[in-house]
Amino acid sequence: MRLGSVLDTTPVGFDIWSVLSGLLLIPYLLWGVYLLRHRLSVTAEIGPRVEAATLGALVIFFMFEFSLLKAWLGNDPLRLILASLGLIGSGMALYGPMAVSFSSYVFTELLMPRGYWASDEPRYGVAEGLEQIGDFEGAAREYIALGNMFPKQARAALRAGDNLMKVGREEAAAEWFERGIANLNSPDEALPVVNRLAELYSRKLERPEDARRVLEAYVERYPDGEYAESVRARVQRLGGAPGAEKPGPDSDAEPGKQAEEERKPEPDGLSYLDMSDEDEESPDGPGDGEDAE
Repeated sequence: MRLGSVLDTTPVGFDIWSVLSGLLLIPYLLWGVYLLRHRLSVTAEIGPRVEAATLGALVIFFMFEFSLLKAWLGNDPLRLILASLGLIGSGMALYGPMAVSFSSYVFTELLMPRGYWASDEPRYGVAEGLEQIGDFEGAAREYIALGNMFPKQARAALRAGDNLMKVGREEAAAEWFERGIANLNSPDEALPVVNRLAELYSRKLERPEDARRVLEAYVERYPDGEYAESVRARVQRLGGAPGAEKPGPDSDAEPGKQAEEERKPEPDGLSYLDMSDEDEESPDGPGDGEDAE
């Protein structure tokens, strides 16, 4: 029996299809808003199975709703078109990012089957592939998964933070940068990330106290590092705690030499994130770039 004929036989004063349509809109809107908030504010990601189930349920929902709209507004083409466009627009706004992310996931799975991950070492091929096609949210999700699977790997955490920055999720990016810094053992590797995180805290997130904390932690961890004096000077400019302003081991140096040390240019940018073909523990050694092949 066609839905239109069923609607024609519904008693006046009680339209069960209108009630059912309204009830279905409730989970449709609530789940869509939840997914958006989850993607924007939480570092964990929705799994592909949940995304696939959601997209399947959306197909059924839209088929039902469009059938109702056609039965109700079939004699008014203009209102039918406007109502359909409104429903499509809401779906794109609420579930569009998830659909793009899931499509990218399926695409990369076709290129690199699941068995590719059967290893005790992190594999970055899928995440790097998503970066190359411009799906930074999908890449962030893959790096986050790698970071959770291999919590001692700095590269996964730092790449997750970098991709989260590209999609405007600064709070989550800062958290992953912190995790990455904790697993870096070289002052030369840590300093560019510390600089970027301090800039993120002080300028974009307007949390100068966290910027000071990050810089002070660097000086405490690498007090004899090549750029330690320059970082100490930066902490002082940010109004650091008295303990952070204490001069380092070279405090007996001549004022001119100390000033020259403070003016020494620090490495900026996040060069460690570009080490796609280098090893994390040895900048000159072989890296994980071959894993992406």
